Amino acid sequence: AEGDKISEGNNNAEAKFKSGYSFEWRGGQERMTTGITVWSEPFILEELGLAVIVMDTQGLFDHETPMVLTSCIFGLSTLMSSHQLYNVASRIQEDNLQHLALFSEYGRMALKEQTRLEEQQRAADEPGDEAAAEAARRKPFQRLEFLVRDWADFGDEEMSDEAMERQTVEYLEGVMRARDDEGLQGTRRQITDCFEAVSCFLLPHPGLAIVSPKYDGSISKLSPLFLRRVRTLMEHVFDAALSEKLINGQSLTMPELATYIRAYAEMFADGARFPQAQTVLEATTKANNQNALAKALDAFSDAMDAACGASATAKFLPPAEFASTLDEARAAALRLFDAQANMGAQAAIDQARDKLLSELAKQTERFRLVNDSRNPFKNAEFFVLPGVVAFGAWITRHVTDAVCPEDGSLVANTCNRVENSLGQLYGLITFLLLLFAYIRFKGMFNHVKTVLQAAFAAAQQAAVTPDHHAKAD
Repeated sequence: AEGDKISEGNNNAEAKFKSGYSFEWRGGQERMTTGITVWSEPFILEELGLAVIVMDTQGLFDHETPMVLTSCIFGLSTLMSSHQLYNVASRIQEDNLQHLALFSEYGRMALKEQTRLEEQQRAADEPGDEAAAEAARRKPFQRLEFLVRDWADFGDEEMSDEAMERQTVEYLEGVMRARDDEGLQGTRRQITDCFEAVSCFLLPHPGLAIVSPKYDGSISKLSPLFLRRVRTLMEHVFDAALSEKLINGQSLTMPELATYIRAYAEMFADGARFPQAQTVLEATTKANNQNALAKALDAFSDAMDAACGASATAKFLPPAEFASTLDEARAAALRLFDAQANMGAQAAIDQARDKLLSELAKQTERFRLVNDSRNPFKNAEFFVLPGVVAFGAWITRHVTDAVCPEDGSLVANTCNRVENSLGQLYGLITFLLLLFAYIRFKGMFNHVKTVLQAAFAAAQQAAVTPDHHAKAD
């Protein structure tokens, strides 16, 4: 909003403010939103540890979008959402419920396939009945809320919020109550079987001014009751009803959600057909395994970095201590992977676990090299043997200097030449040792300097970047 006007996203013909970073809107009969639009950046709720992503989709069943593509758009948005607002006009009609049941059918099918695979795995492992009960209770989607716009039954503006809430609850109960007709009842059962929670919000008409293509976004032209209900809706969605995105019962971080979105987008890419339940499950399983692998590798790297890597607290670990630290970090990474990679076919999980083991082996060699480079006794033979020779030459020189005569005889001259040769020998060896030490320690200093610069840059980036592991809503 800009002052007393809603300027952002205004795409009416006479609008002076247009933005590519917000949801666009306009009056008239032509559609505005096509496909799926996502707000340009997440809303970070630090007190809740959540990052909220707001998404808008085109209206269902227009005259330009085929049925299968409409189903794909609805299915993709539902898979990505923790809270789905299903926008309907005036009333929740029976065809709205039937379409919703149709779109969510594949979610139930994917869940059935997942449950079947889990039961097969449990039959092999025999862990007990608790996991079976949990799988039976799990539903594919989280929250569905019917947003009934242009609601005309609130009466007057003096109606209290409590009375409006009672009317909302009674209306939804009437829509979803049991029916004698098996077809009608099956539609309702399908919806409740696919969503953890189903609710409703009634929103009155905003006023006739907004339907005009010349509407300039003036808030004063909107209905006071509409503004009041919009405020209530925002408090409801971003407070009481806010929940993190869950996949297979586990909350997702922002990078993990991005992995799932890419997998689902590839699944719906052609738009020519609606994905089968097995395809949905495979995409979800693949993304889940990728997230589990990435999380396990991060945990392994963090543990090894702190012990013997690029961390400021890292130090040289003797071979026995390095092996012990490595075993602990590796075991913790595998436990983390096994705890998350628990859905889909066991063959896919095993393949991802094999890849994890391969990556852990590569990282192990990297940390072994870094640790060895800190060994103060590494390549000590390059210093010890020449040092012994130089020290022996120095001792011999001083011994000959003490015992040799100074009378100018042949023996004295020979002793002097031997002394000079020994002095030159230990001098040369000492110079070469100092030169070699300078070159080596200069290289180590440059390596340490590079590591410290990278660590400092990462710390600065972390200080100005929102929490990488904020849970996604």
